[in-house]
Amino acid sequence: MDLKDLGRPVAFLAKMIGHRPLAVSLVGKGLLDANRVRRLLDSSCPREVTLDVLMMVSDLARMDKGFYEYINGASMLEFLKEYLTHEDPNVRAKTCSALGNMCRHSSYFYTSLAKHQIIGLLIDRCADPDKRTRNFASFAIGNASYHNDVLYEELRRSIPQLANILLSAEEDKTKANAAGALSNLVRNSNKLCEDIVSKGAMEVFLKLVADCSVLALNPSRRDAVNESPLKIALFSLTKMCAHQPCRHFLRSSELFPVIGRLRQSPESTIPNYASVIISKVGDATGPITLPN
Repeated sequence: MDLKDLGRPVAFLAKMIGHRPLAVSLVGKGLLDANRVRRLLDSSCPREVTLDVLMMVSDLARMDKGFYEYINGASMLEFLKEYLTHEDPNVRAKTCSALGNMCRHSSYFYTSLAKHQIIGLLIDRCADPDKRTRNFASFAIGNASYHNDVLYEELRRSIPQLANILLSAEEDKTKANAAGALSNLVRNSNKLCEDIVSKGAMEVFLKLVADCSVLALNPSRRDAVNESPLKIALFSLTKMCAHQPCRHFLRSSELFPVIGRLRQSPESTIPNYASVIISKVGDATGPITLPN
């Protein structure tokens, strides 16, 4: 078919991909053949085709790590790299989503992302003017740092970007993704702990917790708490407490007593996280007294 006529057939395929048996069959019959993918991702293709192909890649990557080999065989990383700076925010957002799902199940693509110099562009998208792109960029960085610390050095520059998201008037989902990404940057080693502290990420976490604390201590707002980024922020702090620089900063912060007060939250998960943080900081530095 001519490129201009591909819109509807590709849109139909994108719908079929949502069903696992059809996805397995289509991929097995060559849907991700490198020559075919190169044609579909060519700049002369209609924009809707590009978006549907990106959605298919993202859906396949999210569905099962077994598709990673086929996605890799499609040799599309140069296209994805280019799309991270595309003029259309929808293309940038879907590219970030696809890259995030390509890192969802394992570190299979980590070295390839570094080789193609994609990580730096992904970090830049955390400050993208489009809110969906910022959200998916944070999601992608979180997954790119989850499985091991291979990309930590390249991801070092993301720390202030992610911290800025937590301070900004972002949607809660984006803040949660940014908080999770920062947590993952200390998940596998202590390489970035000093930067997490020096670049203000720890302070930002405490400010976020303080801002959400009034809501968390209000029994009538329990549903709202479940939608806030507070839980992921506290969870992130429990992981950061495994490292001495982070524990030291927490103990010395004037905002640290807020965590003690969160032990009285009517939402069960929040007091548990707060107690874990207090225990870890206390165990490492000696007895600690916080307000009840």
